[in-house]
Amino acid sequence: MAPGLGAISGPYLKKGEFRVNAGLTRFETDEEFRGVQQRTDLESTDHQVYEGADTLDLMAAYGLSRQVSLSVSAPVILYSHWSTVLAGTRYDQNARGLGDTVIGANYWLWNCGRYPEKNVSLGLGLRVPTGNSNYQVMYPNSLGQDMKLRPVFPGIQPGSGALGLRLSIDGFQRIKHFVLFGSGVYTFSLREHNDTFALGATLNPAGVTATAENLRYISTPDSYLFDLGLARAVPKVNRLSTFVHGRIVGVPVYNVLTGTSGFRQPGYFVTVEPGLEFNTRLASYTVSVPLRVQAGTWANFLGQPVSSDFSRYELVFGVSLNLGGWIKSETAPVAVK
Repeated sequence: MAPGLGAISGPYLKKGEFRVNAGLTRFETDEEFRGVQQRTDLESTDHQVYEGADTLDLMAAYGLSRQVSLSVSAPVILYSHWSTVLAGTRYDQNARGLGDTVIGANYWLWNCGRYPEKNVSLGLGLRVPTGNSNYQVMYPNSLGQDMKLRPVFPGIQPGSGALGLRLSIDGFQRIKHFVLFGSGVYTFSLREHNDTFALGATLNPAGVTATAENLRYISTPDSYLFDLGLARAVPKVNRLSTFVHGRIVGVPVYNVLTGTSGFRQPGYFVTVEPGLEFNTRLASYTVSVPLRVQAGTWANFLGQPVSSDFSRYELVFGVSLNLGGWIKSETAPVAVK
């Protein structure tokens, strides 16, 4: 979603004010990469992977003061799918449900009353594994035999199965008619792998124990996101602003705070995202289209090549509402409109 810097209230929350955000993201892809090269060899035999999802990202924040706010966020996977060919037959895997929840606090470093045009905030959050990390559906092994319930592909599992520590930084600077904004987030996983068998282990006709233990389970990797953008009001169009920002998200090869084992797809995804934001008295509405600029994978912790799917573009729709808030008077709290 857009940063909301053009909204009525700006990025700050008043004491006692709630902010509720909802963002719907949709993507589809059949483009698989190994390193920075797309695997076009799979398309001629229709063996490419098909993947996609509709995800609703929810967030609620509460202002303890103008400087400090608390937040809780979680994705709801409305529908995600992954499709591949096993023994000459294509099988589909579908998953849905609540993802992992992040509970956090945010602190603006500079006095919000004195610095309405620029500021930097620091955030600390805890990722709680509320999502199902062992979602299972019916499909066979790699020989097309032994049809039974097995864990879906790691990329569409709703949850990670691991606690995580999230550090973030956000900032903005108004420059004449423009707003420069940026953010950075790093999530440290507090577990090297969960207890769910990886796809390679579940497909092995000899059973999961035939897969090496260090690749038998789904890895719970660190992750990162960095974002930098520019926004401005559209001239002569009331309440409408436009923005564009670049973003890189990724999964490193190794965890920082724990060991590294299990199946993971280390790599990165770079997008440029143009969009529009429309502001009303109580809400801001956004629409944007992240466009793939660059994507690639790295070899895993054993030096083995890894493939991953990356979408050419995504569609994002969002809404943000500010509710409540009060200031002290000589008599009683008064609602701030």
